[in-house]
Amino acid sequence: MLLLETTDNQFGFKKGVGCSHAIHTVYNIVKQATSNGATINLCAIDLSKAFDKVNHNAVFIKLMRRKIPIILLELLKNLFRECYSCIKWNNTMSSFFIINFGVRQGSVLSPYLFAVYVNDVDYSSH
Repeated sequence: MLLLETTDNQFGFKKGVGCSHAIHTVYNIVKQATSNGATINLCAIDLSKAFDKVNHNAVFIKLMRRKIPIILLELLKNLFRECYSCIKWNNTMSSFFIINFGVRQGSVLSPYLFAVYVNDVDYSSH
């Protein structure tokens, strides 16, 4: 398994697949199950704010399980360690505060780290 590879059941942040593929897959599963008389219960999760909730230590553990090279892991740890931000509103800036959770918005690496973080939510593949 590649370091940032995810299960086939995950459609986010992958080239060539997306929401329409996920919807089509769910549709086919529901259609097949209900044609055999089964009842379907579906749970949808809104992940729009999920980037802000990523636990840094959990990401590092998941990357270690994937046997990511130590040098890369240390680099990522340094990227997230003592990360500060502030809020600017009009011409006023707040005091700086430490960021303890989340992946950086706009970073090209963040979607991959998030995908690794949520990849094992699908227990059916284990």
